[in-house]
Amino acid sequence: MKLLGRDIPARELITRIEERLRSRGLPTSEASEVPEEGVEPRVDPLSFYLQSLEEHADPTQPMPLHTHRGGVGQLVVVAKWAFRKTCQVLINETLSRQRVFNGHVRDSYAQLSAEVLRLRREVEELRAAQASATPPPEPPIVPVRPRRPKTPK
Repeated sequence: MKLLGRDIPARELITRIEERLRSRGLPTSEASEVPEEGVEPRVDPLSFYLQSLEEHADPTQPMPLHTHRGGVGQLVVVAKWAFRKTCQVLINETLSRQRVFNGHVRDSYAQLSAEVLRLRREVEELRAAQASATPPPEPPIVPVRPRRPKTPK
């Protein structure tokens, strides 16, 4: 997820990073220009997480096989592939309840996200209405009765 948007000044951030590198005696990078139009727009977290939940709701769908190991790594990939092929029925059976649960979580998140968006819209409308309304009249001043002095006993 990339949350960089126009809210974060990229040039200022790069300048501050390079200053910190120079203060520690580390060489900085070459000067580079960051175009304003090249900055990605801000990502709405609600829609991003909902999309992620939809993509990964089914735990029986395998992730791509890969390895970070060299040489022997290919044997590990082959072993993973063989395990998946021989045990997929067991994997599906074991994770069936998780798949149902993930679907409920995804649907609940979608409903909550819709409610949050509706409430945000309502708050903005109320703020706009409050800003355009005239200020309320000042409350009347209520006189305070003076206290009687206490008499010594």
